Amino acid sequence: MATQEFPYEINNVTEEEDKIIKKYYKDYVKPFVRVGPKGYILNAGYRDHAAEIYNLDVRSDDIWVATFSRSGTTWLQELVWLVANNLDFETAKAVSITKRYAYIEHPTLKSEIRAESTDPNAPRATYEDFRSLPNLTSPRYVKSHLPLSLLPPKLLETAKVFYVARDPRDVAVSYHFAHKLFRYFDDSVEFKEFWNLFKNDLILHTPIFPHVEEAWQKRDHPNMMFLFYEEMQNDLRNVIDKVCQFLNKEYSDKQKQQLVEHLHFDNMKKEPLVKKEGKDGNEITFFRKGKAGNWVKYFDEQMTQEAEDYMEKNLKLTTMRFPDVNK
Repeated sequence: MATQEFPYEINNVTEEEDKIIKKYYKDYVKPFVRVGPKGYILNAGYRDHAAEIYNLDVRSDDIWVATFSRSGTTWLQELVWLVANNLDFETAKAVSITKRYAYIEHPTLKSEIRAESTDPNAPRATYEDFRSLPNLTSPRYVKSHLPLSLLPPKLLETAKVFYVARDPRDVAVSYHFAHKLFRYFDDSVEFKEFWNLFKNDLILHTPIFPHVEEAWQKRDHPNMMFLFYEEMQNDLRNVIDKVCQFLNKEYSDKQKQQLVEHLHFDNMKKEPLVKKEGKDGNEITFFRKGKAGNWVKYFDEQMTQEAEDYMEKNLKLTTMRFPDVNK
């Protein structure tokens, strides 16, 4: 396959932006970058491999789950994998989802200072990535937090793609705790600080609205399934029906109900989907609350007004609307 030139500019953030970012992301030396016309924030490691990721060969039996971080990625991955694999609950319970999906861009996120663990039993975010993906046997299951524009251009024409979007206010809360869990940020960083960075597009993968909008614009493509986290929470059974139809799989009502129960948040926390948990009662865990609309508990009055303004400004630019949450 002919290699295509990476079509977007990758520019260093301004010196002032880099100073602000590195006040929090302390384990990086090189300047952070903005990618493409939307200015997606990524660390310098992405620059070195952007073209390789963009030129990955896509197979017709691939299944990709592409999302903005902390939008219900693992929940959707588990649902999709089980529907595609004849509800093989035994394997799902025995094999971490980080082994079942290749997280393609993960090596580009590597810290430039902090040494990686050499413990073979240490938790891993993925066992496969863009380097090993070409050698994997089909069918391949692929995860990415990159926006569609930075993924292979023939992706939608070739493979099935899932995208799940979540209210950015809930994303911000969950992403804040994830930054502590994965040691991007010190435990002392308050949510108000994180929110200020998030709304000003100074957090990895932001801006979130263009990221979601890219997928929203492709929602009617026959190979795209666009879902909302709130939709999954409100009526998971209906989402399962949609996924089954999308993947041309048929299951009985009893089997689908079994899948609903497996995907219940409390059960997801028990299974070894990812081996990355904090202490009991600590919110710095991979699976936190599993509830949409929970952001209201973390925003003070000023932040709530900022969030309303932020949502209004960005929703004016799209026909997309996040579903109301069933209380």
